[in-house]
Amino acid sequence: MMRRFFLLFLFGNLISIFPKKSWGQVSFYDARVDKYGQLEQVLGDKWSTIDSLVVHGPINATDFKTMWKCAFEGNLSALNLGFARVENNKIPDYALYNPNKQWVNDGEYKSPIYTKVKNIILPNEVTEIGSFAFTQTKLEKINFPRSLTKFNEGSFMGCHWLNVDPLIIPEGVIEIPFSCFAHCQNFKKLVLPSTLKTIDGFAFYNTRMECVNFPEILDSIGIAAFQGSGELKTIYLPNSLTKIGAGVFALNDSLKEIHISSKITRIPNRFVAYSNSVKKVIIPESVIEIGNSSFQFCTKLTYIPFPSGLKIIRANAFQNCAFDSIVFPATVEYIEGGAFSNLHYLQKVYSLSETPPVCTEHPAGINPGKGPFHGFTPNDIPVYVPIGSGEKYRQAFGWSYFTNIIETDKFPTGIDSPQEDNTEEYKVYAKDGRLMIEVSDVPSYPLRYSIYSIDGETIEQGYLTISHTIQMKSGIYIVCIGKTTHKILL
Repeated sequence: MMRRFFLLFLFGNLISIFPKKSWGQVSFYDARVDKYGQLEQVLGDKWSTIDSLVVHGPINATDFKTMWKCAFEGNLSALNLGFARVENNKIPDYALYNPNKQWVNDGEYKSPIYTKVKNIILPNEVTEIGSFAFTQTKLEKINFPRSLTKFNEGSFMGCHWLNVDPLIIPEGVIEIPFSCFAHCQNFKKLVLPSTLKTIDGFAFYNTRMECVNFPEILDSIGIAAFQGSGELKTIYLPNSLTKIGAGVFALNDSLKEIHISSKITRIPNRFVAYSNSVKKVIIPESVIEIGNSSFQFCTKLTYIPFPSGLKIIRANAFQNCAFDSIVFPATVEYIEGGAFSNLHYLQKVYSLSETPPVCTEHPAGINPGKGPFHGFTPNDIPVYVPIGSGEKYRQAFGWSYFTNIIETDKFPTGIDSPQEDNTEEYKVYAKDGRLMIEVSDVPSYPLRYSIYSIDGETIEQGYLTISHTIQMKSGIYIVCIGKTTHKILL
């Protein structure tokens, strides 16, 4: 008994991971192995009664299968590998997961079964965590060593109870692989490393994070990577980003604002579809195409300033949005079926092109005979077109839906006035030819900021933990910081 208490004191961090039971109920074991594959022999017939295990010495995939047995068929919930030497410094593929055992048929569907491990301490030398290494565990706490540079597909998929918060991905990691943290629903803040270049498909699917930083060298985000991450509110995508997968931010009920990076040329299919709190979207001038269902059922989205080079709007792109007005730039050439269907609140439309953009039926044959505008989209609202082009619009498929086409030479120009606001956390103002961002106290989380010219050119972006001063030319600048936007005259 004295030895047991001494070990608890010695291991420090391990104390917090032991089950909160009396010592008469806890089976703790200090296993010492001399060679790979020896753990099962060392544990002997005690394997099924152990709930807290410390391992010293060399271990490999065979030993992890023993640990899985202890956690799945036995009672193991706390695992300290801080004194172990993992073969090749890699937590092996399927280390604590057996897909052949951890699913059960439940009528028409299969239901997951979870191993009992709740707390793990990894060795400081680990550089890689293998594919599906900790999938479908009841894992709550785990350390990521500084040496860790690589995750693999599904490493923590289905770890619903993982509540390491913030979840800090170590510097040196360049990729978050496919489904790596999918269905991890108990951390709120995600801190990504400055070295990260790729976030693969479904990497953070169905999580509940509230905030995330996107590194300035990030190049791509894969399909549905943040889909269903229901607590995200504001997203700023860095200008390094060149590729975005379909559905990347779809089904995010709390998302209110998103700023898209300036190198993106195509908004992907289902981009923020069914995100019914989105109110503000900043699309850069680089975008020439908006994909299928990109903003479908964004039921609080009342307006989007379309970029001046936009050419193509795909099917159902803005179906069931809350638009009150639409301004099509002169560059728009092609609009597919259903793109602007069921816009209950639409009051007016402007189309700057003298040649009506080509309208088509839905490419999948949905609603045959109908073009981009139909359903609850009112057809008697004013549609303003260039002088001399009215009859072309009245005769063109899709545009002929409207009964009140009006020729004009007065079209909307300029930008909407941004919200000007200062908080106790920071102030934004001009002084002596400088742009001042004054941080009153060290923020609990780095503040994302972006500075744009009045023409939309990106001047500077980054993260703030202290006050920042920038020498600027005279002019009007838009400063986005935190959740606010400021218009500053220098």
